[in-house]
Amino acid sequence: MVSELANHRTLTLAAVLLAAPLGIQAQTNYAAEAAKNPGASSRPTPLLADGHPDLNGVWHHFFGIGTIQKVGESFTVGGAFSPKSAGLYSQPLRDSKPEYKPEAAAKVKLLNENQVKEDQTLHCINPGVPRLGPPHQIVQTAKQAIFLYADNTGNQWRVIPLDGRAHSTDPETAATYNGDSVGHWDGDTLVVDVTRLTDETWLGDNGLLHSRKLHVTERLRRAGDTIQYTVTAEDPEVLQKPWTLSRTLTLQTDALEEAAPCIDKDAGHYVTGEHHDNTR
Repeated sequence: MVSELANHRTLTLAAVLLAAPLGIQAQTNYAAEAAKNPGASSRPTPLLADGHPDLNGVWHHFFGIGTIQKVGESFTVGGAFSPKSAGLYSQPLRDSKPEYKPEAAAKVKLLNENQVKEDQTLHCINPGVPRLGPPHQIVQTAKQAIFLYADNTGNQWRVIPLDGRAHSTDPETAATYNGDSVGHWDGDTLVVDVTRLTDETWLGDNGLLHSRKLHVTERLRRAGDTIQYTVTAEDPEVLQKPWTLSRTLTLQTDALEEAAPCIDKDAGHYVTGEHHDNTR
């Protein structure tokens, strides 16, 4: 564990997590927000003028990853709560894990054992897709959808064209943290196809590496005041089979707030390579 809480991410995780983990500086009472939306999924689904579901709005998802407790100089996770999440950094304990090929599994284990040094998100680097998680706000038009994030590494955005274009075929197009995204409608579901992702990021906590062959598909289907968000990661180089996670997003009344700047001050205070308790 780190010996003191200095950088923004660790400070957020330990001191702010009870209200809003991983960088969203929220002042919202989430239980109260959820109470405002009983039966959210059974409400009529609004449509835009083009007939597609209206995905505009601020969206949060709720899950239980535990409360933070201090034990000596370390912090452990226990109990359960339902915060607004900033992404897929801390996975719910019941989530499935990627199944790695044997040659990749050994490297995952090594990265996990040294996460505080190897995990670039602990040093203010973009988590990338799919680890960035569901969008916190969506701005949608007929020709594009803009995904906004208030992440622990700062404010981020993705512009997803919906005009029928294909992925770039330019061999000079570099791989990036968020990749090359294009979208299309499959009935009432928005499908976002993502390629050209750098291998410098992880799929999630615990050293979940991927290669540059990673292909990500996000599916967003609105039902009433909820969105079912499903993300699938396919990587034939390191994964035995595609890995899928799902989240239910709920429409919120609060505004998306600016993320605090990420400042890495922990690097000189590491005691061991452990990031959190992986035995749970």
